Parts: sequence; C-alpha cells; structure tokens
Amino acid sequence: MSDFADSGQLDLFEHSRAVILANDVIDALVARDATLATERFNSLCIEEPGHRARAALQTLCCALGDWPRPSANPAEIADAVRWLDAKPHPAALAAMGDKAADFMRPFWRELACVAGQHAYDSAYPESYSASLYLRCGDAVAAATAAHAVPNCDGNVDALHWIAVARYRAEGLNACRAQLMRLALLAPQRVPALLAEIDEPLLNRDWRAFQADCHWLDSEDDTAGSWYPAWHLVEHPGMEIEIGELATLPATRAAQTFVEIRRRLGLERRGYSTALISARNRLRELSREVFMLYMARRDARHR
Repeated sequence: MSDFADSGQLDLFEHSRAVILANDVIDALVARDATLATERFNSLCIEEPGHRARAALQTLCCALGDWPRPSANPAEIADAVRWLDAKPHPAALAAMGDKAADFMRPFWRELACVAGQHAYDSAYPESYSASLYLRCGDAVAAATAAHAVPNCDGNVDALHWIAVARYRAEGLNACRAQLMRLALLAPQRVPALLAEIDEPLLNRDWRAFQADCHWLDSEDDTAGSWYPAWHLVEHPGMEIEIGELATLPATRAAQTFVEIRRRLGLERRGYSTALISARNRLRELSREVFMLYMARRDARHR
C-alpha cells in the first residue's frame, strides 16, 4: 500500500478543511462575537487564501465589528437600512446561505427597537418600526406598530405593512382587506406587496386578473385598481370587509367595486327592480367588467 493517500482523498480533505474553517467563521458571526469571527477569518485566510467566500466573510466581519448603536433619527436609520441592504445582506446571502437571515435579524431588530422612539414619518417609511419588525420576522410587533400610524386605513405604507404582517401571522384570508384597499388607493404599490407576500394562490389570481382584464393597459401602473372588482366577480362568495366605502377614492375602479358588492347583495334577495338598476349602473361604469360579470354569472347558473 502506498504511504500517501490518493489525490481524490487529498482533495476531499482539503475541501472539508475549507468548509470547516468557513463554518467556524459563520458560527462566530451568527453568535455576534466580532472578535472571535475576525480571529477565525484570519485563520481561514492563512490556510485558504483563495477561498471563494473570503470577500463576503470579510465584509461580514467588518460589518459586525463596525456596527454602531444606531441613532433614533429617521434619516440616519434610513442610511443604516440602505447600508445593510447594499453591503452586509448580499454578503450574508453569498457566504451563509440559509443562515443569512439569522445573521441579519439582530441588525433589523435593533433598528426596529430604536425606531420605536419616533412616530411615523412619510418621508422615511423604511425607518418606521413596522417596516423593520417585518424585516426581523416579528409580524405581531409589525402589525401593532402599523396600526399605530394615524389613519392607518388610508395610509398606503401602513396598509402594506398590515397586509404582510397579517399574512405571516394568520394566513391569506387575513390580509385580503388591506390588499384590496391598497389596490384601490395606490395600485402602483400592489406588485411590490405581492412580491413580499409571495403567496402562490395570490400570484395565480393576479395573473388571472391580468389575463381576464386584457383591455387594461399593461404599462399603466394604475391598472391594478381594477383587481378588487375582478376579485369580487371571480370569487362572489368570499366576504371581504374593506372598511368605510365612503373613504374610497372617486375612481371608476372603486365605484365599480362598490357597485358589484351591492349587486351581489341584491342577488341574494332575488330578482328586483333594484337589481336591474344595479346592473345598468355597473354597465355604465365599465362595460368590460359588466360583460365579465355576466359571463361568470351565466357559467355558474348552467
């Protein structure tokens, strides 16, 4: 037998050693021990100077060692958020994989706790505690902070935060009211909200809405304001409490949504002159939605 291991065994040993050294650095980073992380990183550099994650791990060691106690000033918190998004977060994803969230969470929580010292400022929504609590995974605290925003049912930032928080804490049905209200008030915000929630059923509905309402301009960022009306047409049995209807914007999309709600309620009571009037009103508001409504209604009564 040879006195030397074959090259495959040597490669495996070297690879395993590199993995162990890198994992040691990662464990120290997750434990928030900046001194130990730096010591272990230096050992990695000596033994594995060309390690693929070297640059990312160095960024993380520096981030942990240089992290100051953040100010309660909204502008400075916003700067910290941008820095975390630009440097530590990408580096954590590159070097840590599944452990990236564990490393980032304490940064977001510390910012959230500090941000709780100031009220909501529309100029710095990313600095408000609700947004930061969502980043650290605390949906309950995020919802509480979002509900504290004055006129939260009319504030698009608050509606976004509440929708995400309620989805994470209670599931899809719990967030629909905020989603629909946001679509009517600020439809340009809907794609970002859907991306953050990332619920397959919701994404499927959104694609179906876009396909069914093909007459809408796909380049128009207000087209999503018709989503709530479409949703009522597609899911007439789903009750969604959207809040005070009188506070909705005076847009055709919002008026169509209200009219479909009214028509659905009248249909449950049977045929009447009020139902005929509601049908005519719906046709006046949007012939396309009216035709879609009637097509769905006929299909369900066959």
